Amino acid sequence: MSKILLLLILTFFALTTPSNSQTLVGDNNLPNKLRVFIDGCDGRDGGCDMDFIRTEITAVDFYRDNQTADVFLLINNNRSGGGGRQYQLLFIGQQNLHAGRRDTLYVNTIQTDTDFEVREKLTRFIKLGLAPFVAKTKAGEGIEINMKTGSGNLEDTVQESVDPWDYWVFNVGSDANIELEELSREINFGGEINIDRITDKWKISLSGRIDERLRRTIQKVPRVDTNGNPVIDESGIQIIDDVENKFDVSEFGFSHQLVKSISPQWSYGYDMAGRQNTRFNYQFQTSFRPALEYNFFPEAVQNSRFLRGNYGIEVRNNRYVEETISGVFRETRVLHSLRVSLGLNQRWGNLEVGYRVRNYLDDFSSWSTGLNISAEVRVTGNFSFFVRAEGNYVKDQIYLAAGDYTEQDILSGRVNLPSAYTIDTRFGFNYRFGSNLNNFVNRRFFGRANFVGND
Repeated sequence: MSKILLLLILTFFALTTPSNSQTLVGDNNLPNKLRVFIDGCDGRDGGCDMDFIRTEITAVDFYRDNQTADVFLLINNNRSGGGGRQYQLLFIGQQNLHAGRRDTLYVNTIQTDTDFEVREKLTRFIKLGLAPFVAKTKAGEGIEINMKTGSGNLEDTVQESVDPWDYWVFNVGSDANIELEELSREINFGGEINIDRITDKWKISLSGRIDERLRRTIQKVPRVDTNGNPVIDESGIQIIDDVENKFDVSEFGFSHQLVKSISPQWSYGYDMAGRQNTRFNYQFQTSFRPALEYNFFPEAVQNSRFLRGNYGIEVRNNRYVEETISGVFRETRVLHSLRVSLGLNQRWGNLEVGYRVRNYLDDFSSWSTGLNISAEVRVTGNFSFFVRAEGNYVKDQIYLAAGDYTEQDILSGRVNLPSAYTIDTRFGFNYRFGSNLNNFVNRRFFGRANFVGND
């Protein structure tokens, strides 16, 4: 009996597929290559290019599943002063000799850097961060590292500290959209301008945006006479008229922000804004909001996490297109508000939560509160899910127009309807299965020539 049991055990281990585990007994039993999982390269501005990284770094194996990787590389980024970006590279050892080892590198770019220059610099720092991990693999034996610094790099560092623009950044953009159907056409166009100056002590921002929506629809209406009787043509068929409906919605706005840092946690400043929004019955609205803000986390970790509380008092002057439910065409109101925002960008995914409460000081029955949350949770490198939700309880719709709304106003979205709450949600998941290796780059027949129509 014991011989049969021993035979079954040996047969089981003989037929079991060998695992790809790299559990090490000692430094003499090194793995062939380092297994790396990279997160944070999707949806960037062109600088974080996974195809380029895989092409330039061949001494490691890139994996699609974070749980089987030896090293987890998380790439965070934040816009910096001068219009550039600061990339934060978090190297997290997960398994074998690398378990518990962590390192952080920062990569700073400037506004004038091209996507090619950014991705080259970012990839170079990824190589530097992976070097200590790769050194403990057999692939590390064939790697050469050049520790010389060219004189040109030193000159560039000096030049970057002298900014002829004094940190001012200008951005101008425009967009348009045209949709044509047999009985309708819609034209949307807009433009914007943004001017910023960001330093470690001051933040100055000015922006403007204009949007116009022109919609025309053709409605088939049977013709009737003054008595309501059908009007017949010579063939005995009722005449059908084409009636054109016009729905025009215009929006215009500008904003200005000034912020002064007074300590690593405290800052104060103000927001100014003006806007025209016919959907919300605003012929024009201006506002001014001085505020005080406290950041619970130090600025050194703002790429990974932040928690801020912001309190301010706001003065609004409203001019309305139509008389409001309060019977006014113009008014000035004062309100105060508290805003709290939390952001986390960690190995398991990212989370952003915001909360706001406000009310008018002359009427505490006019108030609103809202919560928004967006999260992407990585279960494995192959499966993740996301959710974005915003809910507001509204008791301060002072802008609502008096009188009845026509059917055309409601269908066109030209007016805002009374509501006690608003909820907006979106959620989904992503799952990938198949090969776990992610080393190869093949961009043949990439894309569909930007064609957005139906096949």
